Amino acid sequence: MRRTPTAPQERIAGLDIGTSKVAILVIELDDEGSPHFVAGTLLETEGGGVRDGVIVDMAEVIKNIEQARAEVEQDCGQRITRACVAVSGRHLTSLNLRGAATITPIGREISNDDVARALASARTGLRSAENRELLHVIPRAYMVDGQVGVRDPRGMAGRDLEVEVHYTTATGTTVQNLVKCVKQARIEPDMLVAAPLAAGEAVRDRYADAECMMVADIGAETTNLAMYIAGTIWLTEVLPEGGAVLTRELASQMKIPFYAAEELKVRHGHCDPEQIQEFALVDMPESVGVDAVLPQREIARILEQRTQKFAERLTERLRAIRRLGVEPEALALTGGGAELAGLDDTLMHALDLPVYREAPVGIHGLPPLMASPSFATAAGLALWQARFASQDHGRRGRDRLNHIVANLGRRFFGATS
Repeated sequence: MRRTPTAPQERIAGLDIGTSKVAILVIELDDEGSPHFVAGTLLETEGGGVRDGVIVDMAEVIKNIEQARAEVEQDCGQRITRACVAVSGRHLTSLNLRGAATITPIGREISNDDVARALASARTGLRSAENRELLHVIPRAYMVDGQVGVRDPRGMAGRDLEVEVHYTTATGTTVQNLVKCVKQARIEPDMLVAAPLAAGEAVRDRYADAECMMVADIGAETTNLAMYIAGTIWLTEVLPEGGAVLTRELASQMKIPFYAAEELKVRHGHCDPEQIQEFALVDMPESVGVDAVLPQREIARILEQRTQKFAERLTERLRAIRRLGVEPEALALTGGGAELAGLDDTLMHALDLPVYREAPVGIHGLPPLMASPSFATAAGLALWQARFASQDHGRRGRDRLNHIVANLGRRFFGATS
């Protein structure tokens, strides 16, 4: 889909490569820096190229990226040569660490170098591990002489500067394979962003007044979690379960192929059998080659049972978070798995927490087809890079990413990279 372009502006693409889809969303920034929709596509794939965020068939992944890119290029009328790319999978890990720096002589103004020293101090607590790559270094909060809630300590007088930093790392070889596939599909990765942060970026502005909120991005094989406290990331995590487990359960109990079960789930699925008419029947998917009907309530019953197990896993994780004194005010659901009817109500009752199905916000002119949970990560990637487009206008590729990370302490207070 495409909007009518105005004067040429800087265009930014988000590329989300999942187990069952490749999504690309392109925006452009107007003179005030506001993002506007240009084009986008969601290519459904056979799921043979990616498993749990790990590339298992490079040729298949490259082919899928090229096909999605061609569809977008046809809509927007120009080549897509660069993109902000999501890194996903259970290999992602995150950690919050604290660092400090003493200001001498006592009472002088805190400088960029002082902040850099505090950040370097926090980094010493990060265990060096072979085959791990650092994706994000995000200053969460600063404290000056015991004063909490400082967003930018530069220019303040003080003696002791403390910082809490959120780190996200990924398996190095997995990242290398991802980058190689993207480049061989003739797209240069401008930035690499952990998928939980990308999904959160797309929806968290809707909860700007919340002291603490949580995002669950439900993909095919995994669920990405991101939690924000006072608008700043506090936790990123990947759970080893997604929408495909529901499909597999449906296929197993109904003795039908996986692809047929997926079609039934998408077209007729619901998590609450009571919402389905008692004797409602649905046709067996034509792809099965059998002329038959199925009770829709039975489909809902199977999905309800498996969804309860998923809810239990989320409940267990949320219980551990609450033991740390963190209480989310709401849970926002994104990703293709979030579109299952009744899932939000099921999770709300299980988690004792308001749950909302969310679409991307903050992009002007986003068409209804793409204003859906499935496009949250792709949209969040484009919005993420838009934050830095004006600040690093001349830098590209991994050099640009490394430049941003290296200079966080001096240039991006309260922002993320």
